[in-house]
Amino acid sequence: MSNANETHDQGCLDNNLDRLLELGKPAPGMPEDLKARIRSKLTEAGRGAVKKRIFPSRWAVLPVAATVLAAVVLIVLWYGNSSKAIAWADVQKQLNQVHTMTFSVLAMIPEPTGMRITERYKVYFKDLGLSRYEVYPPDTSPGSVEKAPQKIIISRSKPGSSKIVTLNPEAHRAHMSDSVFLTDGPKPLYQPEDIASFNELMKEITADKTRSIGDRMINGMAAVGFEFDVPARWNLRNFMGKVQAQLWAGHSDGNVLLIELKCRNILGQNVKVEFSDFQRNVPLDESLFDLAVPEGWSLSRIRTESAEYANSRLAPGVTLQIGPDGRAPLTETEDVSRVIRGEQTTHPDSDIPPEVRITIELKPEAMQRLRDYTRANPDELIVVDFNRQIKVAANLKEADPSQLYFDLSLLDLPLANLEAIYFTTTIKRNGL
Repeated sequence: MSNANETHDQGCLDNNLDRLLELGKPAPGMPEDLKARIRSKLTEAGRGAVKKRIFPSRWAVLPVAATVLAAVVLIVLWYGNSSKAIAWADVQKQLNQVHTMTFSVLAMIPEPTGMRITERYKVYFKDLGLSRYEVYPPDTSPGSVEKAPQKIIISRSKPGSSKIVTLNPEAHRAHMSDSVFLTDGPKPLYQPEDIASFNELMKEITADKTRSIGDRMINGMAAVGFEFDVPARWNLRNFMGKVQAQLWAGHSDGNVLLIELKCRNILGQNVKVEFSDFQRNVPLDESLFDLAVPEGWSLSRIRTESAEYANSRLAPGVTLQIGPDGRAPLTETEDVSRVIRGEQTTHPDSDIPPEVRITIELKPEAMQRLRDYTRANPDELIVVDFNRQIKVAANLKEADPSQLYFDLSLLDLPLANLEAIYFTTTIKRNGL
């Protein structure tokens, strides 16, 4: 067949597909891979018709008709399933019915030869704040019998606190973390990175914060997509700046099929994270979430305290200036809008001194001055002059573009004392 004839036949094929689609009722855009399947059926029918003309017979048209019928059935099934549009509320309804879940996580970065997998997890989640992460080598399959997990992270959380144990089987070493979360406002508490708690995040996202991104096929299932930005307070460890999420749910029931995150890591690389292979309400044995450390293993412990402030500011008389080291400051005390949070880490089993970090929010114009300066002078150190007592480096890589953080460990004061002396806050510790 000549190229001209092939082009003509392809035009006829596209026209036939459009005419077939007109037989159905208007619906959300059909996925391109489904259209490709239909085109394949029509192509098969067209080629069959050419061959059958050599041997004319009324029986020769039956395979052609059957093939066209199959294409029509695909279209009818698609439109039938599309008649019930899935809304964000349907996705949240399904999530509210999930009590146990397992899924896989892949983290990837782009390279000239394609996407390279940098991290691979298998995650187990159970109601009442139980989660387990199994970390596997990037080049293996989660749960494969050939490879045991390199690391296992088990978490038991409840409102206001959590306990996490990290097991390193090869080294027979364990790390135990006790965390406390405090707040003096109505907002949900700030949480550290917790992939399993991403399920709770999606329950919190309101419909007006999502954007519809059409339809696609995922593992042979029609899916509808939603896009949203991950709130700054859910900033994930090792990621910086805005984190954009796409969630794909089943077209027929709203069950989550795939979640994709796009962001940048602390090295400035573009990162893509995929959540897939969701299994809902499967039996999960309680032993999966046991915090006991195997006998004979070494154990280190830390304690963290995170205080999320609702309306905290610098106390009267406290000063804060930010700018390049050795030069005039770019921001003054009045440019600080509020104190966002305080975080403290202590090491009960060692002589390591406590570490205290403070996150503040600046007025937009002040933060813009800082960012403009750092972009123009990337090699200069930006420092915080805190109350004319210490100078420390400022970190502008907070998830929220209006925030920055700095370390106040050199003051050698617990977080509770820092709050009492330097900030205005109504945090209640109840002896903590």
